[in-house]
Amino acid sequence: MVDFGKVAATFVDTQTGRAVRIAPYPASRERAWTYAPDARSRWHAQLAGYQRMPDEELLVAQDVVLTASLEKLLSKPGYRVNCQICGEEIINEREVVREGMILCRACAGDGYCQPVAAAMPWPKEVGVP
Repeated sequence: MVDFGKVAATFVDTQTGRAVRIAPYPASRERAWTYAPDARSRWHAQLAGYQRMPDEELLVAQDVVLTASLEKLLSKPGYRVNCQICGEEIINEREVVREGMILCRACAGDGYCQPVAAAMPWPKEVGVP
């Protein structure tokens, strides 16, 4: 996944290489009111309107050609390594090798967050094994 800050996704048929990009129709937020005129807020209009709106008014589908090779995007099946700093698993050949060490992108300095404290197991809900 590559994050460009857009609400869109590209789907690729790995057998044929055909790719389709799906994005919201530019006017879909405003059109939501048409399908939910009694909504009490913009959020509620979008929630109800998107459920009622025809697909062609909600989403735009566009055939696209990949600019990166499919082989590079897919990587090697079953390929996994662990970061030598944080220990987390890295898949799809997304590791960075720096000074002979295998690192995840976060530990290599390309992360989007930093821990506030040491990682702890997720708390279990009462009654959940």
